[in-house]
This record gives sequence, C-alpha cells and structure tokens, in this order.
Amino acid sequence: MLNDRFKNALVTGASSGLGRSFAKMLLDEGLEVWATSRDPDRLFTHPRLHPMKLDLSDPADSEKFAQHILAEAGELDLLVNNAGYGAFYPLEGFPREEISSQLNVLLSGPILLCREIYAHMKVRGRGTVVNVSSLASEFPIPCFSIYNSAKAGLSAFTRSLMLEAAGSGVVIIDLQPGDFRTAFNEKVCRDISKELPESLQRTWEKIEKHMENSPEAERAAQALRRMLRRPRSGTYRIGGFFQARIGPLLARFLPQRAVRSFLRCYYGLPRR
Repeated sequence: MLNDRFKNALVTGASSGLGRSFAKMLLDEGLEVWATSRDPDRLFTHPRLHPMKLDLSDPADSEKFAQHILAEAGELDLLVNNAGYGAFYPLEGFPREEISSQLNVLLSGPILLCREIYAHMKVRGRGTVVNVSSLASEFPIPCFSIYNSAKAGLSAFTRSLMLEAAGSGVVIIDLQPGDFRTAFNEKVCRDISKELPESLQRTWEKIEKHMENSPEAERAAQALRRMLRRPRSGTYRIGGFFQARIGPLLARFLPQRAVRSFLRCYYGLPRR
C-alpha cells in the first residue's frame, strides 16, 4: 500500500478525468487526499477527501493556495499537479484571453505550487512531486498550440527540477500521458459558432476518434501507482501501446521531417 510511504497528498483538477482517477486511487491506497477544482461541488465525496477551491488562471490565487494548503494539511508527502484544459483554435483565431489563461493554468500555476511545496518537502528531506505534462510536448496536436507549448514548458521545468532535487530526498516525476478516454474533449474551449475549414473539421474528428479508442483513465491511475511504489525521479510516458512506446521510439530515430509528415497524416491534415 502507498500509505506506507505517503500520508497526505494534494491532487489538482480532481473533479474529472485523470485527476479524479488519481485521487480515487490514492484514497484506495489509504492516503488523506486534498483535492482541488474551480468548482468544489463537482468533487466526489469520501471520508478522507478534502475538497478545496483553486483557480490556477489567477497566479495570486495559486501562491496563496500553496501557503494555505500547507497550513491546513500540516505536511504534504505528495503533490500531483494535474489541473488543465484544452483550447482548440487555429493560431490566427486564438482568443487573447485564452492564451494567458492557458499559460497560467498549465504552466505558471503548477510552477508556483511547486515553488512552495517543493521547498517544504526539501526541508523535510522527503516527498514526491508529479507534474502531469503530456505527450503533446513531443507530438504536438494541431490547433492546440498553446496547450502543446505550455505542456512542453512544464516538462522542461520538471526535468530541470530533477537536477536541482538530486540528493535532496525529494522525487520529481514528469508524467507524460497520451490519450485517455475522459471527458477532456467535451470541455475543450472552441468557437463552435464558426464553421471550421474542412481540413480542421477533419482534424477535430480525428482527435475525438483517437480519444474514443484510448485506454480508460483508471489505466493511468494504476501506472501512477506503480511509479510511486518505486521512489525514482524520471520522465514516464503512459497511454496506448503505440502512443507511449512505439511513437517515442520512432521519434528518436526518424528525422523531424518524417515525424511531421506522420503527424499530418495522423490528424488528417494536408501533406503540404
């Protein structure tokens, strides 16, 4: 059981999707879980689950929350930075407010939480930080340019922190999920009032199809459980066999031009 190593955990974005599955898995493993959502009423109930409101789009709220959670929980053994959302727009039509919101929620917010909670763990000489980035940092998704960029930034930040944390007793994990069957696509921000060009409509249909054919979110939770059982920093890719295993292997050996050609085909985009 994970409660041999962890007592208290914080999971952001726990009202749905991967975050919900992560929180339920940790509860099953005997931990006390502080779970966040922009709307805490959407969180499920459990005797050891502590619902909390957090809006990562506001950097000031992120810093205040980090200090508040440490005061309330006393000690945190595990941070799972999972909260996030997508926005599907071609770059020329990407709303300005969505750019800043996505960067705050997906990059600045998690970094600010890490800044406070990692420092707390380092003083104690133990703890684990899991930053949920994405395979999109290596294999970008069309019309998710800000999401891709923010997740790539979070991955780079996490790998930098691994170097700083060496010898501190704190484990740092860069978790890169591929597609999992969640309600993520239903919550993606996009302007459905405008008719998309045929190529982008085809791309959106491909994205939805890939999601429908993906593993269940519980598979991601079990993968995280296995990582937490062995205290080792690193980057871990999870998802379907092709996305998590074959894709990264091909990307390592194929030229970037070939990778781009494959992605255009994968998402139904014109080859030129």
